[in-house]
Amino acid sequence: MKVIKFFLFSLYVLVAAVPGVRAQSETKVPDIGTFVKPTAKTYKGMFNVYQQDNKYYLEIPDQLLGRDILTSITIISGSAQRKRNPAMRYGYAGDAVNDRVIRFTKGLKGKLNLLIPEYLQASDTTGMYFNVVQSRLMPSLLAFDIVAAGSASSVIDITAMFAGDNDFFSLKGAAVELKLGAYEPQKSKILGLRAFDNNIVFRSIKSYAEGTATPGAAPAPGTTPKQPESNPTMWEVGASWFLLPEVPMAHRYGDKRVGYFLTGLKNYDFNPEENEFISLANRWRIEPKPEDLQRFKNGELVEPAKPIVFYIDRNTPAYLVPYFIEGVNAWRKSFEKIGFKNAITGKLAPTAAEDPEYSMEDARYSLISYKPSEMANAYGPQIVDPRSGEIISSHIAVFHNIQDLLQRWYFSMCAVTDPAARKLPMSQSLMGTLMKNVITHEVGHTLGLRHNFIGSASYSVDSIRKRDFVRRHSFGPSIMDYMRYNYVAQPQDKMEAADLQPMVGVYDDFAIEWGYRYLPGKSPKDIANELSLWVSEKRKDPRFLYVDEGEKHDPRVQSEDVGDNSMRANALGVENLKKTMASLKSWGEAEDDDYYTLKSMYRAVKGRYYQYLQHVVKNIGGVSIDNPLRSEDRSNYTPVSRAQQKEAMAYLIEYMFTEPKWLYPEDIMLKTNASFEREVEDGYNDLLGKITAKYYQMVNAENISGSKGYSANEFLTDMQQAIFKKLDDGQPISRYDRMLQRTFLNSLLMHAFKPATFPNNIAFTMTKILDLTAKQAEEGARKQTDFLSKSHLVSLTDIIKVWNTGVTDAYLTK
Repeated sequence: MKVIKFFLFSLYVLVAAVPGVRAQSETKVPDIGTFVKPTAKTYKGMFNVYQQDNKYYLEIPDQLLGRDILTSITIISGSAQRKRNPAMRYGYAGDAVNDRVIRFTKGLKGKLNLLIPEYLQASDTTGMYFNVVQSRLMPSLLAFDIVAAGSASSVIDITAMFAGDNDFFSLKGAAVELKLGAYEPQKSKILGLRAFDNNIVFRSIKSYAEGTATPGAAPAPGTTPKQPESNPTMWEVGASWFLLPEVPMAHRYGDKRVGYFLTGLKNYDFNPEENEFISLANRWRIEPKPEDLQRFKNGELVEPAKPIVFYIDRNTPAYLVPYFIEGVNAWRKSFEKIGFKNAITGKLAPTAAEDPEYSMEDARYSLISYKPSEMANAYGPQIVDPRSGEIISSHIAVFHNIQDLLQRWYFSMCAVTDPAARKLPMSQSLMGTLMKNVITHEVGHTLGLRHNFIGSASYSVDSIRKRDFVRRHSFGPSIMDYMRYNYVAQPQDKMEAADLQPMVGVYDDFAIEWGYRYLPGKSPKDIANELSLWVSEKRKDPRFLYVDEGEKHDPRVQSEDVGDNSMRANALGVENLKKTMASLKSWGEAEDDDYYTLKSMYRAVKGRYYQYLQHVVKNIGGVSIDNPLRSEDRSNYTPVSRAQQKEAMAYLIEYMFTEPKWLYPEDIMLKTNASFEREVEDGYNDLLGKITAKYYQMVNAENISGSKGYSANEFLTDMQQAIFKKLDDGQPISRYDRMLQRTFLNSLLMHAFKPATFPNNIAFTMTKILDLTAKQAEEGARKQTDFLSKSHLVSLTDIIKVWNTGVTDAYLTK
């Protein structure tokens, strides 16, 4: 088996290669025993630290020169601010805001250099590879004078770096995200440090002047412009310097067909003449203890040598802590399937008395922190060893206002099937369950897993209405899908509350096995080949498909959807929304004089209805993209069938192009101050424009499927007929229909004459549809007695006439 080597290219490498040049000067420096005074405070650890005469000195053993050190910055206390921008993701206690890897090396003239390594991979030093090594030069970031030395160590002064605005000790690396101004050294101070065998933790106060002010509203005429408020900030910051393993974790090469976060590494293994990258899956080092290896090989469950532990922030509301722990532990069964028990554990963060070593900024510890923020969000990042993709730790963030978001989602999807969803605010037991699922999802990210939005499309709508099926399989194969809750379940399906919640599924088990299956004695390439064949076989079952969440045209890849058919699933969802609206006044009864509860419920219903429409729209002009390998011998680009697209159009005709009067009851709109322009027209303008623009995707699909597909001409004709139906019956046209007709016409006019960018046959089709619309509007106007309806139709006719005149003039002037 070839030995994988990592190389750092630095000034020291080149200097050492030049004959006659010595990296260390002959200048004498004092001995450490003489330099360090008896009154100095000493912190013993991987690097000894000496505090004396208001200075901090770092003793670096020669054996740790060239070793990789992960530096990470954590906010211990966020700054008090006049007004925190609710859109800012960072700025709270527990936030890990910057991490980098450094190395110390001996340099010229008695210096120690601090470098940022660049990692390359090669199995051997070929001639080409050696030429690359010799031609690269990486300057040092910092050069330190050696102020004292021992027989096998050197001492440097880090006071200025520790006290200043340095990437490795301060918030400098997050200055843009936190909107920090200039560093204020006179208001900043060092708080202290702690040293351990493979880690040093530094603490300090960092103060910054006001940053870039957010522009305010324009002043009223005749008033003095209000100056933007300054927002100086002060933070307690922790910096952890963690010694990375001397031998990096074995690589697991990425596979685009399995959803993992990846780390890139420059590679000279496959083709020394090319500057190529390889992708490594980000994952924790889950391996048996040496003494348990044989038991593991025999098929016994063993605990890993280094289990994953997430500590729950003590600022978390007490009632949520058990649910957070349960959310972390939900992943245990996935690891048990590959031979590891107790591989991951959630527990309440210890007090200083329980564990004096614990601190949130220490890179040895992972935590889940609770943020007092208006932001309705949560996220699960990773701190990763760039040499191997090994996840060292993670700081999951949960923002308080995510509870409001979860309540709206659950109410709109499940109020008719779970009575507990009908009362806002929801009970602590229900909120705990909803938050538990958030934690499980975010922990999945910290295990390396990406979103898997295609997962829910592999289960049939009929199956996920069956209680026994759902209890065995959930209503989707992955907790990493944003399928939220089982909104297709109807009251007659007799689902219980637990049946409406997502859980870790078969795709998640598959992905954990792909990333964490322990295969000792095999090279990364051999493992990659073995796993690739295994993935190809598993993907014959659609539950194990993965497609990047950014895929725009595959209707299976959507968030907040469930089931294998958007139209059937969302029709069932609408039936539940109708039942919800019928009971909204009674469910929204509360003691709030401003109808806050009713407003929240109503907006949740309208938002969900709009989301269902968006799900369906993606089916029109859509394609299935499976990202197969050549060896899988399967299509990578399959247009959505004509039948499925026609079904999507039928859904839009029924639920969008026909006014949903049940959704806009006058009494509720008046009580909730919901205006037609803001609540209806603005959203539909945007969505109808997106629908009309689908014709371009459909032309591309026609080029592949030929005449068998749903043509762009048929699609546009279907839309026109649905939106401009019954203009000749003389009946008043509703405000809703006038809005649709006006919006559709504007969308057509935007796209109808673009021969330079779109096929001429489409421009011709749109022109014919405009002419048809003008004729229908003109005939309808003659029969109208309703003033608003007649004026509306006349205006449509006039707009098309003006447009036709402009097009004619454009041709004549060519």
